[in-house]
Amino acid sequence: MKRTAPAIAAVALAGATAAYAAIFYEGEAAHYRLWYYTPAAALAGAFIAERLGMRTIGRRALAVDLVVAMLCLARPLTGQPPVSGHAWFAVHALLTLEGTFSRMVAALVLVITLYAKLILWNGDVTLWPGLAAGLLSGWLWRRWRATGALSSQS
Repeated sequence: MKRTAPAIAAVALAGATAAYAAIFYEGEAAHYRLWYYTPAAALAGAFIAERLGMRTIGRRALAVDLVVAMLCLARPLTGQPPVSGHAWFAVHALLTLEGTFSRMVAALVLVITLYAKLILWNGDVTLWPGLAAGLLSGWLWRRWRATGALSSQS
């Protein structure tokens, strides 16, 4: 079950996001949420499942995950911070996830984000800060993962 948990969580969150888009939006608004937000929701599901399955994680690494999650979720709700939450989260996930499935979903989200921001939206200015934030948070997480470890064996 542990190996399938990221896939199950990814399908569940992607399905819920797709259903939300189909029920509450029409036309272009629904289409946009389906192709741009649904893959990110799948990544969030895989990410959460992997983190819950980890035996130990450093307190500071957990804090990095929480800050990344809060700021990336704030972006579509408030427009702040002025960085791409998709780019940030996808790069952070690529640098910190270990499962093949989860990393493939993160890579897919990054490709979709790069395509959207570079091609469809003519070089959206939030892309580069999002990529840089993902590199920084991923580096901090990896550095701090083993320090001050919280164990599920307690």
